[in-house]
Amino acid sequence: MINKNFMITQDDILSQEDCNKIISFFKNHTTPGEVDFLNYEFCDVERSPLMESISRKTIPVIQKYKEMYKEVTLTASAWNLNAMRFKHFKPGYAFDMWHSENSITRPNRILAIQIYLSNHNCGTEFYNGDYVQSKIGRVVIFPAYFTHTHRGQKCPDNKDRYILTGYYNYINAGKLEYNYKKGK
Repeated sequence: MINKNFMITQDDILSQEDCNKIISFFKNHTTPGEVDFLNYEFCDVERSPLMESISRKTIPVIQKYKEMYKEVTLTASAWNLNAMRFKHFKPGYAFDMWHSENSITRPNRILAIQIYLSNHNCGTEFYNGDYVQSKIGRVVIFPAYFTHTHRGQKCPDNKDRYILTGYYNYINAGKLEYNYKKGK
């Protein structure tokens, strides 16, 4: 387990068999990215029968994160993992634009989680110089904010890449956001 800069990385959160099952299940259910710059196919996981199993496997890692970074438990509202997406990047593609996960359109994201489902000579590059190598079953959790601006790297081996990405969000945040927009 590696940790630094409010990040935690742990290997073998999912076995190769788990990863292969996830890829097989979702690969035939993906749709193209919503806008041109996404360059990947995706499928939302949270409504699938696999979400509970995947979520359960992340519990020890998020508990360790909370022990290491106690300040994350001091937020005024409860939060949990309630959004996850399977992503398939075809050879030569990556989400290689610098970005953070918390934004004006997604203000309720606290932490981001990535679970790599395939091995590659590439990974996730952080603007601050941190780097996480893509490895089957590896998970990384990091703050969703500008402090952890990142981008995906293109696979130099020209292979398909598979990843799960998700977010720990404030619970009932959608209702709060709706009321805020309505001026309530």
